Amino acid sequence: MPLTTVNGELLVCQFPQAKALEESTNGLTVVRSPVSCMDAAVSKEYGGIIIFFSTPLISERESLIELCAHLNSNTLTRSIHKCLSLEYQHRHFMVKLKEVGVKYVDIKNTSEAANPRRIWERLNAEDSALRIESHLSRLCPFLRYRPISEQNELITCGAYRNRMVLGGRRLHEVCQAATYLHCEYYLNPRAVE
Repeated sequence: MPLTTVNGELLVCQFPQAKALEESTNGLTVVRSPVSCMDAAVSKEYGGIIIFFSTPLISERESLIELCAHLNSNTLTRSIHKCLSLEYQHRHFMVKLKEVGVKYVDIKNTSEAANPRRIWERLNAEDSALRIESHLSRLCPFLRYRPISEQNELITCGAYRNRMVLGGRRLHEVCQAATYLHCEYYLNPRAVE
């Protein structure tokens, strides 16, 4: 379904640790918490909702999932087009977001400033790279995450019985890219979980 160009305001939700907006906030309503985002979304009609989520706190992910679930189930907000902007790829997190109805995700560089209008232009142009399925198709289904602190997780390979810790080049160039389809562990898993 093609998106219509936004004539009204965009609602921009930036979680507390998100980067500052790149441009002026004219035509944007900016809020800084999930509660204020939901409150604003139901109190006025917006052309679209862009959510910037960049907090490193693992516990905050549930707040975002809950917000997205409410936005997608509420009769006042379910038909409004929404896009999340995340600073990292995380298969388990994206699967949960998809389960609550998230359709569009933008992965941005951590050094970039937030630019909601650029994301909205890409969404209106039907950029397939924003579809959550596109991101999930590039993330190996054998990625496993185990929290080791409030901000860090141990990422292991489930196809290698969680004995291989993933990070650096292998994680970014194989496990979080379509090249995982050629990975020897993906093709011949030692243990299916």
